[in-house]
Amino acid sequence: MDTDRALTEVELDQVVTWNVVRVARFLGQRLAERLATQELHPVHFGVLAQLDITGPLSQADLARAVLLRPQSIAPVLDGLERRGLLERTGSRARGRRNPVQITDAGRGALKSAWDVAAASNDMRDAGLTAEEGAHLNRLLLKVVGASRGRLSDDSAWNWSDR
Repeated sequence: MDTDRALTEVELDQVVTWNVVRVARFLGQRLAERLATQELHPVHFGVLAQLDITGPLSQADLARAVLLRPQSIAPVLDGLERRGLLERTGSRARGRRNPVQITDAGRGALKSAWDVAAASNDMRDAGLTAEEGAHLNRLLLKVVGASRGRLSDDSAWNWSDR
């Protein structure tokens, strides 16, 4: 960037990572509005889905799985536990393992939320055709795969070894 002139929007639009941030905020808000009908937030959806997939996890492992700081997950879990959607077992003493698991009510909430989340794959309101939306998802999964140490195109689709 030339420091003698102001940055242009065209130049800013060339920064892929900034565009990812903007799109993440837009699509995150879009999903949040849709999940609000289920009285859930996208993070709640992620927590319930992760627990359904993996079974019980420690709070720290769950926080890492849904990309939250371990200190930030406790209030999320408190709210979901009050609603009966998950339960924590074990001692709640600081430094102790505190397994978290989804309840039957949580699975019911996840089922309803899943239908909403799956319907949000229709990206026409975001300017994408069904084919473009699927292509965007493949590219995003490729980045997710790379973030997990899987760098080949095929590895982005191979989640069976998780």
